[in-house]
Amino acid sequence: MSITFEHTLKAGGKIYTFNIGGGGCEKRITRIPHIINKDPIHIYGFGQDSLGIFKSDTQLLLSLADGHGPKEAGKIISYKIHEYMLTYIADLEQFIISKIKEKDLESIKTIVTKMFEHVNNIILSEDDETSLFNKGGTTFTLVHKIIDEVDGSLYSLSYNVGDSPYFKISMDGKIEELSEEHNCDNIQSVEDYYNHCLDKGVKPSPIILGRFNHMNNFKVPWMGYSPINPYNIEMVDGKYKVSHNIDTMKQFYECAPICFKNNTLYNGGPQSIRGRENNIKSLAEGCYPMENYGSTINGDLQNINSFGDKQSIKEHNIMCKPHISINKITDSHYDFIGSDGPIDCLTNRVILEIFKEKSIMNMDEFIKYVSSMVDTKAVEGGFKLTDITHVPTWDDNSFWVVETTICEEFSDMICGKSMEPISNSLIDKNLEETIIELEKQQLEMLELAKSIQTQIGIVNAAIDKLV
Repeated sequence: MSITFEHTLKAGGKIYTFNIGGGGCEKRITRIPHIINKDPIHIYGFGQDSLGIFKSDTQLLLSLADGHGPKEAGKIISYKIHEYMLTYIADLEQFIISKIKEKDLESIKTIVTKMFEHVNNIILSEDDETSLFNKGGTTFTLVHKIIDEVDGSLYSLSYNVGDSPYFKISMDGKIEELSEEHNCDNIQSVEDYYNHCLDKGVKPSPIILGRFNHMNNFKVPWMGYSPINPYNIEMVDGKYKVSHNIDTMKQFYECAPICFKNNTLYNGGPQSIRGRENNIKSLAEGCYPMENYGSTINGDLQNINSFGDKQSIKEHNIMCKPHISINKITDSHYDFIGSDGPIDCLTNRVILEIFKEKSIMNMDEFIKYVSSMVDTKAVEGGFKLTDITHVPTWDDNSFWVVETTICEEFSDMICGKSMEPISNSLIDKNLEETIIELEKQQLEMLELAKSIQTQIGIVNAAIDKLV
């Protein structure tokens, strides 16, 4: 089932049209979402994955949450987070516009970060349902479009905690990831986590490779009998500095059994299809990548930032600090937001190939096409669909697609839903065609007038003879 909306923001002689589509799947069960109407917020649930949307005359907010942990806890936190975050962030509209005009982007980042922390405290301690959960949480990605009511400028902001990515795709085939992955594969996120613990005066938990080598689930005997640490941690000028543990990772690769080398290590890693390409490239360059094994904080979470996860906050001091991007929109483009369920199956090259087909499909057709391509690439990469219903088995799925069209107000009648603003040459061409048509009609009217005049003359002559 596809979710589709259209929305328009208009000001200062500019019109921005958003053609919006969403889709997903509760793993092993259904592609039909559980719909929650919290007007003006609408939420669409796919198992522990969920989508949210909020629209007004001056804003558009699209959100995606990927719950984790115990099934019910992850699901409820995932669904609830849209209600809180869309409401609170929408209320920052005038503050955000004013600070953008003042070129004070740091103030925006500061207030949004405080808002994330505030909502996280509500989830942990105040909400009647979520405060009862000791385990479970959610990642969260929000794309926020705001129009300046004075000059018609459109701004696009994104905020995320966790690893549900957001891509901007240009009409000429360029892709840019505007979110940041907050998982244990991202060395900068790991370093941020260690220094967050340092600032709080607490001991950080170790990052260990994958889910297969911690003490309760040890399966790497060729490495000894201790968890594998993929990072070196040292103190430099009073701060933690994190670097790759090359010696340990070299031993991990080179001493592995042949079957494990062939089926997993030198095939790019087991965590995602998306991550395999870079790993294989790194191996070819003589490196020993630690990415794409699902590394964790001491065998617990993969993500260093999330909402909820009360026990992981107590035991590991994980964070809820968003990555924030702020951009002015001047060109028509696509936005693609996805949980790791579908995105794990798609490389950037495949994403660009998919979006090349959008121009020949309406949004409902395109959402079904994206879902089918996720399934196809998943099966090619060794992930499975259910035998009878053919739905994903590896994870819940959810994603948003947005097609943004920019038009000048005076050309809206002829611009319609074209992906490019109307050009002066096209206006001139249409005007020329209109003039030619009018001149043709004028000649026809002149010929008709002459004919009528001739007939009147004949009639008058006949009358004269009768008289």
